[in-house]
Amino acid sequence: MHDIWFASKIIVSLKEKIGKIDNYKSVAVNIVLGPFTHVTPESLRSAFALLGEKDGFQGVKLNIKKDKARIKCRKCKTSVEIASPVGACPACGTDDFELENSEEFIIESIEAE
Repeated sequence: MHDIWFASKIIVSLKEKIGKIDNYKSVAVNIVLGPFTHVTPESLRSAFALLGEKDGFQGVKLNIKKDKARIKCRKCKTSVEIASPVGACPACGTDDFELENSEEFIIESIEAE
């Protein structure tokens, strides 16, 4: 379900930024999927293909990268990439930290040529 919502956000952004695809030779959208989203690049591409065809955006390339989880310790100021949930800062052991990248979905840029 999130994949359809994300795909619709891409369509809205394309309409706002470039209007119609007919005016360009190529269009690419650079996207970052957050570390905790359940949307896969494949499911997002499928959802976008379905919605994009209906709205006239077939042929738009989606460049999708998956972000890794990172925490920042409020005590020692260390920023650390984590592979699984943690209860304490790996550098100093305190439990006073925050997740640095909690966004599920980011449209970094739209490239139109």
